[in-house]
Amino acid sequence: MRNTGFFVMAGNPKGIGGVEDLARADVRFVNRQMGSSTRYLAHLLLQRHGIDIARVQGFQTNEFTHMAIAAHIASGMADVGMGVETAARRFGLDFIPLVQERYFFALRRADLEQPAMQDFVTALRSPAYLNDIGALPGYDAADCGRLLTLAEAFP
Repeated sequence: MRNTGFFVMAGNPKGIGGVEDLARADVRFVNRQMGSSTRYLAHLLLQRHGIDIARVQGFQTNEFTHMAIAAHIASGMADVGMGVETAARRFGLDFIPLVQERYFFALRRADLEQPAMQDFVTALRSPAYLNDIGALPGYDAADCGRLLTLAEAFP
């Protein structure tokens, strides 16, 4: 699981508190590239708040990684962007959490019998891997490598 939210300059000088602030005339946004889950999430959140993307200054400004979004904000080229907490922290930015995202690796049950898949699951459950992921700000590796049916994953 990972935390995704807004990146803003340390101290949040624009006073950004939520999605509605993206429509303010004094706020410049930087987005992820077309097809990214973070861009889709931004679009979805704007829709849920009744905000047309045309009102968001910079919605069409694209970066390809969470780190690039953080660098864009840290350089002063934009006031706010979305991404994972780790990137914001690495650049000394404030992070405003919006959602916790769960990620799954899906495969057919029969594929679990393949030695390569067994090795993969073992690696996901290894203490070294769990410690590395757990050390990243905004990530929770508690369920990493846990095998779930579709019904268990999506009750």
